[in-house]
Amino acid sequence: MVRHLYVHTPFCAKICPYCAFYVHQGGAAAQREFVQALRTEWRRAKEEFPLALDTIYFGGGTPSILSAELFGELALELPDSATWSEFTLEVNPKTVTPEKATAWRAAGVNRISLGAQSFDADLLRILGRQHAPEDIAETCALLRAHGFTNINIDLMFALPSQSEAKWIETLQAALACHPNHISAYALTYEEDTPFFEKLQQGVWKQDESREIAMFTQTRDILSAAGLIDYEISNFAQPGFESRHNLGYWRGEDYLGLGPSACSTIGAQRWRNVANTKSYVSQIAKGEPIREEQEEIDPALKIRERIMFGLRMREGVALEVFSLPEQKRHVHDLQHQGLAQAVDGYLRLTPRGQLVADSIAEMFV
Repeated sequence: MVRHLYVHTPFCAKICPYCAFYVHQGGAAAQREFVQALRTEWRRAKEEFPLALDTIYFGGGTPSILSAELFGELALELPDSATWSEFTLEVNPKTVTPEKATAWRAAGVNRISLGAQSFDADLLRILGRQHAPEDIAETCALLRAHGFTNINIDLMFALPSQSEAKWIETLQAALACHPNHISAYALTYEEDTPFFEKLQQGVWKQDESREIAMFTQTRDILSAAGLIDYEISNFAQPGFESRHNLGYWRGEDYLGLGPSACSTIGAQRWRNVANTKSYVSQIAKGEPIREEQEEIDPALKIRERIMFGLRMREGVALEVFSLPEQKRHVHDLQHQGLAQAVDGYLRLTPRGQLVADSIAEMFV
């Protein structure tokens, strides 16, 4: 049974210069066409796959850009809200209105992921964000007033010109909003983005020592505030961990709807066509929309389980490391103080978390 659903909304009012996701601008007419196509894809998926949804995640893009009316139409295709435990909606602070918040609650949304990124006005301008720092706190208050009791704040660090002191101020401002969850990721310079071009031109430079310092500050400050790092970049109050993301990281099946959305079901993985016009047209004609289809062999499943699992506080069951080379790596990591065996699981130590990506590459 497929327990996790992801829906990709490709629209944004403005394209951020660091973003490499499939997103674009689009007005009311384009959004309505998209919603109609998405409803059709969703109906077909319900006929094709055995679904018993536990989590739903609307991401993008900016799904909160959709009007209350269009969001309500999408929600008509969802099963009764009593059947799932978590329904997350990604939200841009500039797009929230009382009308939309009411529609989201009526549709069963019970978790908001707020794309704040920073509480520094200068950095928000560099990031191309449209909201101001004060908009974040105001949005959180509006959401709380409309009954949302599970709010995540997304943040980014190691940004161009960002000092450690400024990052600490952003963490403190985020905590002042009383979120239940904070996701804090270091900036990644993705190819084919304006940010990557500036990096290549030498306008901006990466500083590994600064990034490590900011990561350590994040872990210390958020832990002191009662948020547990259940994954290297994700911190939650007990009981407020993202069930949807945990499903991904644990290698559970998930269905993706919308242009560019990925799915992994059984031994099959595919991606929908990453073009909204083609997606809408092909759905209307009954033509296939799946591309980049591949078969996942057991060895790949294990490698992915290790890579994602090592980033999680729960770690990876020692029995997963069945190959002689993998066992040697496990022994070496423990000997170097980068990992430890706890209750039958291999977990990274705080030192190991600082080089988690390099450790994961050992098992690829």
